Amino acid sequence: MPKDLFLPTELPWAELKGRDLEELLYWLFDSMGAKDLEWRIGGAGSGAADAGRDLEMSFYVSSPDGDLVRQRWWVEAKGRAGTVEPADVKHAVVNVASRHDIDVLVVATNSLFSNPTRDWVREWQSNNPRPRVKLWERTELESHCSKNPIAVVRLFTKALSSQGKLEVAAKKLWDYAAFTDVPTLAALWADRSSLEIDSRGLVALAASEIANGSVEERSWAVFVDEDIVLDALGDGLINFLYLLFRAHEAGVRADPLVRALSYLLLVATYRCGESVVSDLLERVWESVAEREYPAEIRRVVVQPILESLSSELRDVCTSDCARISTKPLVLSDREVRTYLQRLSIGSDHDAKTPERVLMFESFDEPCRIGLALDKQCHCPFGEQQDGDRDVRPTLELVRLVAMSRHPKRE
Repeated sequence: MPKDLFLPTELPWAELKGRDLEELLYWLFDSMGAKDLEWRIGGAGSGAADAGRDLEMSFYVSSPDGDLVRQRWWVEAKGRAGTVEPADVKHAVVNVASRHDIDVLVVATNSLFSNPTRDWVREWQSNNPRPRVKLWERTELESHCSKNPIAVVRLFTKALSSQGKLEVAAKKLWDYAAFTDVPTLAALWADRSSLEIDSRGLVALAASEIANGSVEERSWAVFVDEDIVLDALGDGLINFLYLLFRAHEAGVRADPLVRALSYLLLVATYRCGESVVSDLLERVWESVAEREYPAEIRRVVVQPILESLSSELRDVCTSDCARISTKPLVLSDREVRTYLQRLSIGSDHDAKTPERVLMFESFDEPCRIGLALDKQCHCPFGEQQDGDRDVRPTLELVRLVAMSRHPKRE
């Protein structure tokens, strides 16, 4: 992943003083995994009466024997127009030195520390191994913000590069079960040739597009290489229950997650063939070390995705078929008309209770996709599916519909 996730010149460093700098540090440490994070705002304004620190938190680090050891951190923010005064740093260090329960002190500034100040800290540290003192000036903050762009987006969205916005989109989905907005998706699509899209980024983009209404206008899975599509499908499958848990925890509807994976399954089958994808659905569960996926768990994950994709293709394939007369089951009329645009480089609905829909089949008309049907062999979309779907036959039907209905490969 490139380092330029945000544009340092777009961050208003000169104005980052007082409460603004403290807020940036708060979200930065939150992104870094701090626990028991407390922002000690001591009143209106810039954090008075902070008792020697602006932020305090805990980190849990692994000891040589594998135990988790708690470290307590204090953070002092020094927003300045020029170099931080040496006396301010010395006061912060001496103040925390009297505490035996603090492991790390960070003094952070939007500007610079002088060389004499750094020399003093280095000499003090040589005689006082605890607490460890870290001086974070602008260059260190830029580095940490680049590694944790979610902190920047909370305050300064303009400062993110396109790659940074993509990284934030991925973190929002995988860490918070949140979707990215349409303006950001459109901006990323306009700059797509410069992006490095990995599997998790692709899952986040697809889920966000579907959550916002449609994936037809920006079909990310058609734009990226085939191996990224397969990796994204595999990542989505093995983490499906985790994503559902995140969504439930955040009060977010899970339907876009299911439909995003069915979209990836459609594109992967169309581009790579049913044999490759069927094999992926069999072997991906063995790719995670020290984690088992029993057959029942695999079925719970795969079946809703297969059912979602089959229902969507059922609506598309029967929409203008002379042999079959029925109404759409899950897609709107507009979604039916535009659905297969997702197989080219450039629908959301509320979850519904499965229903039985009347369907008329004419035995005198041929199948539009070439299936050998007669009075004894009926349209597979005309059969109500109450049990599990077999993976290979379902994928064969998926590919046949995709290739027959959208023959031009991009």
